[in-house]
Amino acid sequence: MDTQSQSALLSQKVARIGTNVLSDFLNIPVRPHSGPPPAIYHGAEIAISGKWQGNVTVSTSENLGQRIASRMFRKESDSVEGVDIVDALTELTNIIAGNIKAILPGPSQLSLPVPLAVLPGEHRTTVDVLIYDDEEGMLRISLQPAES
Repeated sequence: MDTQSQSALLSQKVARIGTNVLSDFLNIPVRPHSGPPPAIYHGAEIAISGKWQGNVTVSTSENLGQRIASRMFRKESDSVEGVDIVDALTELTNIIAGNIKAILPGPSQLSLPVPLAVLPGEHRTTVDVLIYDDEEGMLRISLQPAES
C-alpha cells in the first residue's frame, strides 16, 4: 500500500474515532460538513513516543468546546467557564490519542496532554480530520509525525 493510501486509511480511522467519541461518549451528534469552517479557539496536544513518534492535536470551536465541557462535567451550558473547556479538551485529547495510539505501529506511549495557549497554524501533518457537530461547531484532530 502506498503512502497516500495509508494516509487516507489512517484519516478514515481517525475520523471514526473522533465521531465515536463525540456521538457515543458525549452524546453530541455529528453531521457532514457544510459551509465555511468555524474559527478554532481551544486546543490541546499529546505526544506519542515509540515505534510511531509525533503529536496528536485536538482543537475545537468555542461553541463545541462549551458543549463538550457541559456534557463531560454534567453542567448547564451557561455555567461552563473557560477553565472547564480547557480541562474537558485536555481529557478529550487523552481519550482520542489513546484510541489513535491503538491503531498506530507499536509499542508506544502517550505523554500527558497539554493545553495549547497558541493554536498551531499550518503544519506538517499525516492526518488532518474535521468533524462537525449538529450546531455549527467543529472538532479538528491532527497527527504530526516527529521530524525524521
